[in-house]
Amino acid sequence: MDNQTIRVLMIEDNNLIAVTLSDLLKQSNQPFEIEIATTLAAGLQRLKDTLFDVVLLDLMLPDSDGFQTFLNAYTAFPQMPIIVMTGINDETFAINAVRQGAQDYLVKGQVDSRLLVRSIRYAIERKRIEDDLRRVRDELELRVSERTAELIDANEQLTREIEERRKAESDLMAAYAEVKDTQAQLVYSEKMEVVGRLASGVAHEVKNPLAIILQGIEYLYRTVRSDNENVASTLNYMSEAVVRADSIIKGLLDFSRVSEIQFGRHNLHQLIENSLLLMKHEFSKFHIGVVKEFWHEQLFVNVDRIKIEQVIMNLVMNSVDAMASGGILTLRTNVREFSKVPPEDVDPAADFALKDTVVVLEIEDTGSGIPPEMIDKIFFPFVTTKQGKGGTGLGLPIVKNIMDMHNASIVVKNRPIGGVRTVLLLKL
Repeated sequence: MDNQTIRVLMIEDNNLIAVTLSDLLKQSNQPFEIEIATTLAAGLQRLKDTLFDVVLLDLMLPDSDGFQTFLNAYTAFPQMPIIVMTGINDETFAINAVRQGAQDYLVKGQVDSRLLVRSIRYAIERKRIEDDLRRVRDELELRVSERTAELIDANEQLTREIEERRKAESDLMAAYAEVKDTQAQLVYSEKMEVVGRLASGVAHEVKNPLAIILQGIEYLYRTVRSDNENVASTLNYMSEAVVRADSIIKGLLDFSRVSEIQFGRHNLHQLIENSLLLMKHEFSKFHIGVVKEFWHEQLFVNVDRIKIEQVIMNLVMNSVDAMASGGILTLRTNVREFSKVPPEDVDPAADFALKDTVVVLEIEDTGSGIPPEMIDKIFFPFVTTKQGKGGTGLGLPIVKNIMDMHNASIVVKNRPIGGVRTVLLLKL
């Protein structure tokens, strides 16, 4: 700086002061180039047109006065070193200007050459240091901002990876559960296939001898004359036992006939009414109230009419048996998109797509429910909750077979408030 020319813009309307200050600068060993502007507007225009190193600014000008003069200049050229010049009475304005960004202030009439040059040199140097500090600060803030952004991105990436890992673990667990369910279904299907073949063979082999035995009992009952009541009672017991065995055989045959099905479009509400009509006497006998909450439109489904009526009859009969002391039987139908059916109401083996429209038939009773230890076995052959009541344990397995033949769903659950809720899903 000692050998470089310093370009000074003096904004001063008092010609005597301007000349005096110029002379003071010329007395120094530092080379100066001095320009003078008599108004703030003229000075700002020169700053736009020419490069200066420092500005000597009078606060009292024809077009601006007081602290506002400094603010106008500083706002227009914040990077320019500004030394405020003021009178003795306006020193407060000058101090305020320094606090707001001016590099220094000089009191007119109290300035010599040495003080003026030193103030200019220091102002330029301080401004340079301020600019360097500001640049370093801006660079540091930029680096901090960039590093912060990197850390935020890294954190978001880590969060995404954690979520993806959790999702992958969840999907893996779901896939594992699905595999286990599929394996169970395969085992169950293979078991049902074996049982079906066995049942069919046994049923055909046993049915004919039973018919012969029943005919023999009827013959003896007609021909044997005896005053012994035990003979007649024994024949009755034998006849009842053969009839019961025959009903078991008939159930086995129904259970094994998985291919005999005839589809047609049938009104589900009418199939329900047909089944309820046959049970009318049972409802009256056991004081059972029937509540029907049907969908507001007729529901036509593609089913085997006889087999679906068999399903409804079997389920309703189970409910009646569970309400020997009376109760309420509710049958409810509605239509839903399959994706909106609660998962707990869907048999995993059923063949539905998410966009399929399904007919839902719910059958609820207020009976005694199913023992918890048997709820997962109700579709196994010969598993029954009616020991001592004539149940063969083939009703629900046959129902399950019929629903499987329709690619439909059946779910049987105990109600939290007592009784059983059965949900059937059929394609509309």
